[in-house]
Amino acid sequence: MQRFSPIAALLGLALLAGSGCTSRTLPLPPPEVSRVSAPDGDGWVSLGGYALEGASIGVVNDRTLAGVIATSPEDACESTCRWEAKIQARAGDGLRVWQFFETSGGKEVVVPTPR
Repeated sequence: MQRFSPIAALLGLALLAGSGCTSRTLPLPPPEVSRVSAPDGDGWVSLGGYALEGASIGVVNDRTLAGVIATSPEDACESTCRWEAKIQARAGDGLRVWQFFETSGGKEVVVPTPR
C-alpha cells in the first residue's frame, strides 16, 4: 500500500504550473520617474521621466483605480527616452508606474458617433 506524500504532490503541482505558462521575458524594471507635479485646478497631475525606447508606460491611481498609458518614442534616443503622462489625482494619492512591451494582443474598439 502506497502512502500519499504531500511533498511529492506539491512538487508535482509546481512542475505542472511551471510548464503550463512560462514568461518569454523577464519583468522590466519600473521606468525612471523624475517629475511629478502637484494637482492643477482641474485635478490633473503631470509626471514624466525616462523609459526604455518604445516602451508603454502605465500609470494607475491607487485611490481611484483609474489609469493612463503613455508611450516613449522609438526614434534616436539611444536606449532610454523621455515619457510624459497626465492623470487625475489628489495630493497624497499613490501612483503606480511601470513599463511594458508587447501590447499587440489587445482588442481595438471604436467609439461611436453621438446620435
